[in-house]
Amino acid sequence: MSFTARIRGLPHNPSIVEINARSGPSTSYASPFKAKVGMSSLPILDVKPDETGTRFEGKIYQWFQLQFPDGQRAWVRDDLLAIVGDGTAFGYDLIKNEDFAFAFIRKAVASPVAAPIPVTVSQVAAPTPATPAPTPATPAPAAPVVTVVPPPANLTDPVRVRLAAFNITEGFEGGGYATYQNYDSGIVSYGRFQFTLAGSGLFNVLEKYVSRSRSVIAGELRANYLDRTRNHDLNLRNDMRFKQLLIDAAREIDMQNAQDEAATELYWNVVQDLSVRPRNIRTPLGQALIFDMGINFGPRHGFLSAAEQEIGVPAKSRCGENGRSEEDLIAALARLRKQSHDRQAERDNLPGLRVRGDFWVNLVKRGDWQLQGDPDGTLEVKPGRRVKVRNF
Repeated sequence: MSFTARIRGLPHNPSIVEINARSGPSTSYASPFKAKVGMSSLPILDVKPDETGTRFEGKIYQWFQLQFPDGQRAWVRDDLLAIVGDGTAFGYDLIKNEDFAFAFIRKAVASPVAAPIPVTVSQVAAPTPATPAPTPATPAPAAPVVTVVPPPANLTDPVRVRLAAFNITEGFEGGGYATYQNYDSGIVSYGRFQFTLAGSGLFNVLEKYVSRSRSVIAGELRANYLDRTRNHDLNLRNDMRFKQLLIDAAREIDMQNAQDEAATELYWNVVQDLSVRPRNIRTPLGQALIFDMGINFGPRHGFLSAAEQEIGVPAKSRCGENGRSEEDLIAALARLRKQSHDRQAERDNLPGLRVRGDFWVNLVKRGDWQLQGDPDGTLEVKPGRRVKVRNF
């Protein structure tokens, strides 16, 4: 199966109909020609990381050398491509359905075995007459070979762990980049993680978005709503134009990136600094649970301290060095979180709240510490809602 690419361009900005094809794997190289958006079935000849180390959210951009129909070869960055086919030679999996190239995590590729060095006839020594070999002894029975299949190498990759955690929490929180509601104390809650107008989250997202997008939607939000969002204007709760602009903006990659960056800065990085690294939490499950609780309860909730007390270790002590394992701490944390959800569900007659606590307790019981999910790399976070945790 061949490995090919399509120039996807920037789907949120259909006015861009051509992109720069480069003579090398970074934007520092010249662009000998432009490639039309929509060109497809372009053979992939090579893949290299960005030579200048340019990255987004910790992931280095990858550049694809493509063969164009007129015979020219040039490089295009992965955030402008969709790819499909057998990418194993370049560190990708077998991609059955065309998908966004930047979303994939590229694995290391073993170097090819060096070809033997040819020698001329004059270099070959004359053969020495052979001495008859002794009759070999009967070999001892070979020991049985036990094949150990390691987990995929990218399971603990920090970018992969964060993407998996984000997808799980989105399944409980917003459901998507365009999710909008205005009926609770957040005044307006928006996006895959329900950034609120009452707090600083929604302003943080909008500020990032309007600083980079040049769309008409971004222009109107910048001119008419950015300052009002900064000032937590209560009248925005019932502003239907504001609602529509937010929903429309979610189709743009700039808004999607803004939401993910805000979640990384306001929650992921904070819980990593406050809770994960000090306690030596290494498993993807542990990190994802702590992130999910940071979104749900705020990064400075008291559940971790209560879990430490329950298993009898000092506050913020390092798992594996304090006499208890990480698994012990995370299991206790999941139990305490479930108890909290169950109490609230009963108190407020909201049985749906139990689902989130049940999910994490059951995940711990199954022992999916690496967040591998099912064979397709998905997990069911609640009835009818599955999310990707591998093979993005």
